[in-house]
Amino acid sequence: MYSFRSAAFVIFASFSYGAIIDTEGLPDTGLNTTSWVSGQAPSLNDIFNLHDMQLAAKNTMSRSGYDIRMSEEFYRTGALDEITYHANLDIWKNIKLKPRAFRNVANISTEVMILGHRFSQPFFITAAGLAGLSDPVNGEVNFVRAAATAGILYTSSIASNKSTVEIGAAAVSNQILFRQLYPWSNVTRLQADLREIEDAGFKAIVLTIDNPTEEGIRTRSRRAGGPDSSNTHAQNFDLTALAALQNQTSLTIVPKGISNWQDAALLHSLGFPACYISNHGGRLIDGQQTAAEVLLDLRKNAPEVLDDGKMEIYADGGVRHGSDVLKLLALGARAVGLGRSPMFANIWGQAGVDKLISILATELSTEMKLIGVTSLAEINSTVVNTKIIEDWLE
Repeated sequence: MYSFRSAAFVIFASFSYGAIIDTEGLPDTGLNTTSWVSGQAPSLNDIFNLHDMQLAAKNTMSRSGYDIRMSEEFYRTGALDEITYHANLDIWKNIKLKPRAFRNVANISTEVMILGHRFSQPFFITAAGLAGLSDPVNGEVNFVRAAATAGILYTSSIASNKSTVEIGAAAVSNQILFRQLYPWSNVTRLQADLREIEDAGFKAIVLTIDNPTEEGIRTRSRRAGGPDSSNTHAQNFDLTALAALQNQTSLTIVPKGISNWQDAALLHSLGFPACYISNHGGRLIDGQQTAAEVLLDLRKNAPEVLDDGKMEIYADGGVRHGSDVLKLLALGARAVGLGRSPMFANIWGQAGVDKLISILATELSTEMKLIGVTSLAEINSTVVNTKIIEDWLE
């Protein structure tokens, strides 16, 4: 737990000499905001981790862009009391790393295969809406370009400021992009989106499957007159509908929003090549499990899903450090998504997103060396102690 004194010091220092920033309980690692000006992006030289980027975004963006918005999407807000939002950030404290000594770690590889495509890192920029709030000019194009530069995956949101065509056109030659989609109740719209995604060159569809007709009740947004929780997603989207949708496209469909081990096991039994464990940053159901807990449940109840190599599993939620990525990989994830943090980094445009990727890549490779592994294949359940969390599970 972070001390009130530490948080108060940062706020007091900001009040005395620079911008006033509520740190929201984020770790105090000595960030000095005395030179920051409210409403302006600080120097990237001040930024050493992803928490710094969040505080910089809070200082730079209008409140409507940072935590609420009078339409469909926002960056910071969570459902109800935001218990799940905070649980995503806190879960890492209860997963302990178990380093080994006497290992040759001179050469490290972080390369990963995702649906047959090779990437430089096991983390990716995942779908989050309206990047134009943090960069009104380039929006999601910054993510495309930064992902290309670093050789990582970018999965863009159907709720992007830039169109499907614009995002696809921004890709460099042979760049792999995925596109997120909702199962719209309007079949004509759904089919049109499918065709557009295919024509724009995306290689897979990440299908959000866990919010039929309702979003989470986001109190922070509602206080400011934001929208209610209704949406235009199909409320009858069952396995039959999923199979029918897959038959309409040659692209691989990756169901996203899995938050129960039974659903992951079901998709595995049906032969899906991948699924995506996510609670959407705590924006839908307040009090649901984190990705780490779902993976541990899966290990306990259906270990073959993690072990037989037939289905890739991606996961996200509260990832702010390379050690968080490493822990999800150890629990069975193939790759790990980043949602909010790239949006925060986008206040500096592509340069900010580039720095985010560099920070996380450096942290991950450093952690790998320190625990004594040289490749992702060596990262497994033997490198973590999860007893605290296991005691919570059924």
